[in-house]
Amino acid sequence: MAFAVVFITAALFETALGLLGALIFARRLRPPQVHRSGFVTLILPLTGNAPGLDPLLRALDTQTLVPRRLIISVETSLDPAYQRSLHSADACSFPIEIVIAGEATRCAQKCRNLIAALQRIDDRDEAIVLLDADISPPSWWLSALVTPLIDGSADLVNGYRWPTIATPTAGAHLVASIERAIAMLPRPGWLNVAWGGSLAMSPRALAALGPERILADTLSDDCTIGKHAGALGLRVLTRRALLVPTPTHGGLVSVWNFARRQYQICRIYVPSLWWLALGTLSTRLVGWGLLLAYIDRVEARLAIGALAAMAVTGCITQARVALRLGFPDAPVAHSVQCLLAALKPVVDLFHWTAVVAAFASGVVRWSHVTYRVSGPTDVTVRTRDPWI
Repeated sequence: MAFAVVFITAALFETALGLLGALIFARRLRPPQVHRSGFVTLILPLTGNAPGLDPLLRALDTQTLVPRRLIISVETSLDPAYQRSLHSADACSFPIEIVIAGEATRCAQKCRNLIAALQRIDDRDEAIVLLDADISPPSWWLSALVTPLIDGSADLVNGYRWPTIATPTAGAHLVASIERAIAMLPRPGWLNVAWGGSLAMSPRALAALGPERILADTLSDDCTIGKHAGALGLRVLTRRALLVPTPTHGGLVSVWNFARRQYQICRIYVPSLWWLALGTLSTRLVGWGLLLAYIDRVEARLAIGALAAMAVTGCITQARVALRLGFPDAPVAHSVQCLLAALKPVVDLFHWTAVVAAFASGVVRWSHVTYRVSGPTDVTVRTRDPWI
């Protein structure tokens, strides 16, 4: 029984700590108020059919800070993203340039694309922004991202994804439930973690980092940039209010594969975070299991009620944050999220399986390329599927 008490207490403590962090986050949340203007170049590595490109371009065209230009970097002219980019090149009020990066052999294809695009940066650029094609940024996104750079108060600025339910599948709801909770966790600076979906840097920081060197032998652009920025003493700012809507699609298998790849990268580049995720989820699942085993006892039923209540309160807090930032869920989607919160063991089990599967991180599948990873700077392309 003492064994059970330890794990149940730990599960309650973890859940309470997560809820406290979310409540503090929501209380302190202030949408960015200061907006500067400047010459900003956007860098977009792109591959495949890129279904999110046109919505992204429409969102970029409504930014309060108009970009100087967008540089889209693709693998080859055979990449479907190349034709998509050519077709959309005149869709925006700002110039769009297309770069062919060539096939990567010793790094992630995304990193190869970034290296090629960053070679186009010139003296007119006051800020450089790396972004992913699956985001749906609000109109204030770019200004909020680069203002600290233009003010001179930071060298790198980033935010984090906020999954929105684009397709109401079980997979989309599960990944939203997991990622939203992660988005509201504290971001201690000593972790040196960045998110490449919205990452801005000053020209000085770019020159100090030397992307053609640090990205040439890595699988992860953002983990590598974050690590080297910390080592160089650059000022890295994570704007907590810069939660970027990211539409989620796909079924259980596709979102599980995405989660597993994210944790594989985490295990390779920030192993302490992988161990933290594994320990936290394992403890909570053991706690849930023990509570269900002792469900005939009043204390167990009270603890189950407390865990479920805290999870639902966390979900409601997330909804308040999204409403304040301007991208609330539809009523049905919010109801499903609250239901998943009440069924927290199901979400935790799904999450846990992806974390455990990421222990095998020697082979990583990303888009149409499979990589052999022998270490953080020992990456080789194993196979590359042809475009159909």
